[in-house]
Amino acid sequence: HLSEVIRGNLAHLLAYRDLRALIDRLEPEYRRLVDDICPAHLSMSGLQAVLKLLLAERVSIRNLHLILEAVAEIAPHARRPEQIAEHVRIRMAQQICGDLMDSGVLKVLRLGAKWDLAFHQALKRDAKGDVVEIDLDPRMVEQFSQEAAPVIRARMDEGHVFVVLAAAEARPFVRMIVERMFPNLQTLSHLEIARGVEVAPLGAIA
Repeated sequence: HLSEVIRGNLAHLLAYRDLRALIDRLEPEYRRLVDDICPAHLSMSGLQAVLKLLLAERVSIRNLHLILEAVAEIAPHARRPEQIAEHVRIRMAQQICGDLMDSGVLKVLRLGAKWDLAFHQALKRDAKGDVVEIDLDPRMVEQFSQEAAPVIRARMDEGHVFVVLAAAEARPFVRMIVERMFPNLQTLSHLEIARGVEVAPLGAIA
């Protein structure tokens, strides 16, 4: 129970001094990479926010080298930690899928066409076309919750270890709704399914 509580609160436990300690233990070339990123493209607190976003979704930051490479790729083009974290997740697809597989297979419960369309139409974009928020009617949120909960619960009762699969741009918003009902259930996007991973569909929320 204690380890589960710790896993669920790692994001809150990552202090600034912990980030500095992680960086200080890196090889010289990766410390230079951090110097190239911070503060030219991202503040150190911004980098901390990215790591916290990963930890909040139970994504291990053990491969800090890959995370920093991914941050260096996207940071010149995106300033919001949320955008950067989504790019990092895609680069970490192999690790994420590996951690979530069940007997070598990634089991997925996808969104049906109705909900794929509903989330897509509710996305709000800035002048550059980047998604910044979602405007989904509260009644639709409630309806999605009511339709998703029994389907998810049924798969859990059958003993499956699985993830919810959503479109990339809608993934963070789908995850926020699903997490309220099932805190330990992960939501992935299609872009986070690594090449070569065997996927086993468990049906759809529809």
